[in-house]
Amino acid sequence: MNNTFAAVDEPGQRYYGRDGYALFGTRFDYPNANAAPGSSGAPGDTFFESLFPNLIDLPDFIVDSQILASKVVGGYGYVLIDDPQITAGIVDFQWGESQSPQSFGQRPYVKLGILDGWDQFGNDPANVDGLPAGRWGFEVGADTPASFRLGVMVDGTDNANFVPGEIFLANVTALGSGSVNDFVSSGAIPSNRFVDMHFFDISDAQEGDLFAVGVKSRDGAISFGNSGISGFSFDILPEVAGLAGDYTGDGKVDAADYTMWRDTYGDSVAAGAGADGDGDGAIGDGDYTVWAEGYGGVPSTIAVPEPGAVTLCLVLLAGLASRRQ
Repeated sequence: MNNTFAAVDEPGQRYYGRDGYALFGTRFDYPNANAAPGSSGAPGDTFFESLFPNLIDLPDFIVDSQILASKVVGGYGYVLIDDPQITAGIVDFQWGESQSPQSFGQRPYVKLGILDGWDQFGNDPANVDGLPAGRWGFEVGADTPASFRLGVMVDGTDNANFVPGEIFLANVTALGSGSVNDFVSSGAIPSNRFVDMHFFDISDAQEGDLFAVGVKSRDGAISFGNSGISGFSFDILPEVAGLAGDYTGDGKVDAADYTMWRDTYGDSVAAGAGADGDGDGAIGDGDYTVWAEGYGGVPSTIAVPEPGAVTLCLVLLAGLASRRQ
């Protein structure tokens, strides 16, 4: 896989969930993939979670999280996927021969679970006129980065009917009964037999901001089994450097920046302040050169909103690995 939406380009680091992840209802049995039959339970059911644990390792800036779905499903044989370390769909069917005890014809796998059903607040994903059914929510803290990428793992389960029809990411006032400040949608989700990641970028989140992920089902007549989400990934996005010559700070290098340089020519300033493009602490000819070389430049990212406002942005979809029986 190309990991198109990885947050960094360093070799060996182009994977999702570098800064945190959450997977639900997981199971790994060796050498018998179906040692534990499929089952479901309510969030927090200790017996169910002892058989199908949630694997959660969140970044430090996530200070609270909550399952919003009414049901966690795990252990079914149709949700086998390959070991996430294997890329490009290459499967080592002799993997089991290197294990103890040996198992011939056994390839590595993880058996994913899903967050499914109505949510805990009575929202039905099949109700086309109602709110999306909540799946999971989280709160950010004081050290939240300027921008981070949330990946939502849709569980194909070797059956296209298990894919939600649409995913929503919302900035909310409370996890559950609160109102929605802003939201963004994935749009219609393609139905396939892959584990797909849908990515949303969040910028300028402030301490205490709450976010919830909800879904609408594909078939309006069915509430359960076709609106599952398996997990989430977190990746901090690198900060984008400012534009050289953008002395006014408006996100572009234009005549207004020249005017600022001209009007302050000869002034002494703090290094890098105002029209001090070369950082020598004085407004002079070198700063004109910085402006001239950057003239016409525009940022490669969407402009940020006013302080205190959260930006939610849908990125795109990436297929990860096909399900295999």
